[in-house]
Amino acid sequence: MSDELFPKERGAEILGELSAWTSVADVMVAARILEARTVPGDEPQSLLVMPLEHAEPAFEQIFVILLGYLMNGYVVPSQKVAVCRALDPQITKATGTALQALRFRPTVRVGRAPERHDKRVFFIQDQPAGIELIRAPLNCLMGLYLDKYEYAKSLRDVVVEAEKKTGGRPTIFHRPHADARLPSFIEAACFYALGLEVGTRFASPGQATLDFAYRAVNVQTLPPVAPAVLGTAFEAGQRMLDALR
Repeated sequence: MSDELFPKERGAEILGELSAWTSVADVMVAARILEARTVPGDEPQSLLVMPLEHAEPAFEQIFVILLGYLMNGYVVPSQKVAVCRALDPQITKATGTALQALRFRPTVRVGRAPERHDKRVFFIQDQPAGIELIRAPLNCLMGLYLDKYEYAKSLRDVVVEAEKKTGGRPTIFHRPHADARLPSFIEAACFYALGLEVGTRFASPGQATLDFAYRAVNVQTLPPVAPAVLGTAFEAGQRMLDALR
């Protein structure tokens, strides 16, 4: 991945948003695991198995890159640790501190799972408390990634087919103007890794003009433009924002 387009610190910050998917219930289980006082229903495990839905090497490679960003960005939400301590007074201050300091540092390998019809899978191994905390964020990441990968792959296939038929490659580029930064980043990573373009054709020199606001409305015009046209565009944008509320 290009450090210019995908700086590591920025990637960790964005993928770190998945930390929010760690639930209060997961934090409480992790706390009990750390304190060695699990209850019936807790199932401490040091291994998480994630099936690979596509056989292409690129699918595996891109996910490993995204996983690296998540490893560097994941933290246990402090608000949820506080809620857990309020709900369960047995959780000590030291355990709360340990949870905040816990980082996702797994051992990852790829293999086949006989019980899953010999399907290729990721074997993700970490301390049991870490696996408990990261399970939901990882499932969310895989769901987002699978959607964005299949979309990018369909466009890559269009380019390949066009080249076969015409000898030319149409330029398809990613413009993250109308989505939250997490799905935009994942989609851009898929575009880049699959050989599509990343960027915008409407940027001013020296400016990225990438709007990471959630469902932002961007209007690109060249003067002169009729005021009525701008008014219609702004009204349409306002309707979109009202619908979100």
